[in-house]
Amino acid sequence: METPGAVATFVFTDLEGSSRLWEREPARMQLALAAHDRLAREAVEARAGRVLKSTGDGMCAVFDDPLHAVEAAVAFQNALADPERTAGLELRARCGVHLGVAQQRDNDYFGNTLNRAARIMGAAHGGQVLVSQPVVDLVRGRLPEAIALRDLGSVRLRDLAQAERLYQLLHPTLRADFPALRSLEATPNNLPLQATSFVGRERELREAREALARTRLLTLVGAGGIGKTRLSLQLAAEVLDDYPDGAWFVELAPIADERLVVQAVATTLGIKEQPGVAPADAVAQWAADRRALLLLDNCEHVLDACATLVAQLLRGAAGVRVLASSREPLRVPGEATFPVPALDVPDDARGEAAAACADSPAVRLFAERAAAVLPGFRVAADNAGTVALICRHLDGIPLAIELAAARMRALPVDTIAARLSDRFRLLTGGSRAALPRQQTLRALIDWSHDLLDEPERALFRRLSVFAGGWTLESAEAVCAGGEVARDDVVELLAGLVDKSLVVADLRSARYRLLETIRQYALEKLEASGERTAVHERFVDHWLAFAEDLQPKLHGAAQGATLARIDVEHENLLSALAACAAASGGGTKGLRLVTALKPYWFSRGQLRLAKRAIREALEAPGAQARERNRSTALFGLGQYCTFSGEYDEAIGYLEESLAIARELDDRDLVAATLQPLGYAEFGRGRADDARRHSEEALAIARSVGRLDQIASALNAVAQLRRAAGDLAGAEPLYDEVVAVARRLGDPELVAVGLLNLTMVYIGRGAYSGARVALSEIIAIAGETRSMPVGQSALEVAAGLASVLGEHDLALRLYGAVEANTSLTGIVRDPADDAFLQPLIAAARAALGTERAQEAERSGREAGYDDAIAQARTWIAGAPATRRAAPAVSG
Repeated sequence: METPGAVATFVFTDLEGSSRLWEREPARMQLALAAHDRLAREAVEARAGRVLKSTGDGMCAVFDDPLHAVEAAVAFQNALADPERTAGLELRARCGVHLGVAQQRDNDYFGNTLNRAARIMGAAHGGQVLVSQPVVDLVRGRLPEAIALRDLGSVRLRDLAQAERLYQLLHPTLRADFPALRSLEATPNNLPLQATSFVGRERELREAREALARTRLLTLVGAGGIGKTRLSLQLAAEVLDDYPDGAWFVELAPIADERLVVQAVATTLGIKEQPGVAPADAVAQWAADRRALLLLDNCEHVLDACATLVAQLLRGAAGVRVLASSREPLRVPGEATFPVPALDVPDDARGEAAAACADSPAVRLFAERAAAVLPGFRVAADNAGTVALICRHLDGIPLAIELAAARMRALPVDTIAARLSDRFRLLTGGSRAALPRQQTLRALIDWSHDLLDEPERALFRRLSVFAGGWTLESAEAVCAGGEVARDDVVELLAGLVDKSLVVADLRSARYRLLETIRQYALEKLEASGERTAVHERFVDHWLAFAEDLQPKLHGAAQGATLARIDVEHENLLSALAACAAASGGGTKGLRLVTALKPYWFSRGQLRLAKRAIREALEAPGAQARERNRSTALFGLGQYCTFSGEYDEAIGYLEESLAIARELDDRDLVAATLQPLGYAEFGRGRADDARRHSEEALAIARSVGRLDQIASALNAVAQLRRAAGDLAGAEPLYDEVVAVARRLGDPELVAVGLLNLTMVYIGRGAYSGARVALSEIIAIAGETRSMPVGQSALEVAAGLASVLGEHDLALRLYGAVEANTSLTGIVRDPADDAFLQPLIAAARAALGTERAQEAERSGREAGYDDAIAQARTWIAGAPATRRAAPAVSG
């Protein structure tokens, strides 16, 4: 039964180095741990506490009075410090004491207070007692004379969002001086959590940290599978406190096109495309005044792009350091390289004792990974020599050792050693040192591959076509055929996971190949003669995927659909690249870019989209004057219009329109005329713009497609509003909203409401504007549509200016200007004519210095904060304005 939360004090303890003691002295450790449990219970119960649970080699206890908890911690440390009471072993316990509200259920406690107490304990060293501020607040002035407190300051605990002020308990019988706490700065980062422990790299970690402190570019260099990525991640976690603007990990392995490297970095840093600003320049601008660590992982296949970007950062961003991993140096001035060696292995396993073997980093790694698949496994006298032999034959390469350890599921350790020995004898030819380490890793993968049956081998090599991981359904669609029956894919895939050739993420139900293994599998696919057929299925699968989701990119399912495409974007780009060699690839490429066009718009990736569509239009087989080409030209022209490239847009749109008229495709004619009208208006040809827009509306009404009618109505209304005809524009916008509601398309509803809001503001109907904006912001939140949210902030800034909230107006506008890259779209001329006079009026009202400060505040706060501010303000915005700046257009 669960009881309401109550305040209690918790003590967590944990023995330092207990795993090593268990390996070295298992019999004595069993006696020592029993003594530990007894001493802990005595110390707790003698001071009115209760041991809630034992945690293997630690405990959790609860107290009503924090003073009793403090006294118990001191008593326990003193008792544990006497080896005569712990079977002759010196035990050192970390100890943390914390107070707070916790929930009680079935004689146990749960909640964040306990989690924090455990984290406080984890920051301590053996023999050290750490106490939180809430405990200190209640015991200060009550402590016995022998107990004192040392203020250690605010400490950011691992995996906790906020700092905790910690104190160390001092007592004449306790050790007083310790190294720095085992804490992790709560600094912005995207360092991925690791499912397995970091083993055997203590020396390399220390030396790499020293090297990074001496340079602004450190490249970890080594063979595939040597552990470069894992070392870089651990190093970043160790030095995170040195970078207040964070550590940012960019995985480059899935990227096949060097032109996408900068985009991958920008995406990781949260930088979106900005019209007129090259992505590399946007990254450099972001980095210019920051102190951050950028991790570029797996650079070897995109070296030139990485080198160019890093060189630009080193020239213009003094506070940024780059930690790269690659099979070869970037060769950038100022670069320092750190060769990542193999793990140390025992010199002569046959002559070494089990305990000495277990000290070897390679043996420790094998033992930990083997125990994960074979619970209870440990290095002992009867197997230490064989385990050491395996590690030596694998040259201490971590990935190779992990693959070998995974075989413990099915093979005895002696059989594993024999297989490795036989295989490597063939490949080394007596001069092992003369071969590259990659060849050694290839030999291990060859060996793993040879253990597969033919259907497993076929599936393995076919999986290499996936660039960004895959689901079971995708594997079935792409990889089935011949010796691989579709119904067998699930079992075959599970077998590859068991054999550690495929990595499974059960939380996301996705699979992936480590990049080194993927490259090996790609070679096998090429050699098999299946490459063309597999790529055909790959292209067809992702084309069907994209075309199936395209209609769902509008309407209530938009947010979920965007998220699905996010996950598969690398595969979709790979499919687009593979279209060139596919049967009917020209047409398929055009269809694929058309299906992805709404996604790229919503994600603000206009530069990527325009390049992809151009390449699809130029591909062999894409030149025929048919509907797919016309649709792709329409999409490219529309994007050029959105980004203000009006002359280029008109060229594409006029070709699209000509093909559509030839085909008598009235639907496509109506769609193409709309952006053509916008482009003509952008070039200053209002009459041509009006003619195109009105023709589009007439055709849309005759065809009867509601979505086309709404879009065409909006285009005509925009031109009327731009000409100052608010009375003529308003009923058209009303009709847009009505049609959009009939369609159930919330994003289209928001578009109509945004334009209506500007009309309301223009004619002084501020209450109507407030109501409409409230719905728009709600839609932006529900659909996670960046274009809608961005436009909502622009209009909210205009309304705030009209109502005399000049500071708010400029803060919102500052966020808009800082986040125009979120959509990559320039403001529509009619919208710009609405907004700019209002922003100018707000600046004039505040004065230069205050206006600049307000806009700077908005830029720093960012998009999400601005949306929250706008939502709160609109809910309570006044219905009348305080000042009356002129409203034009």
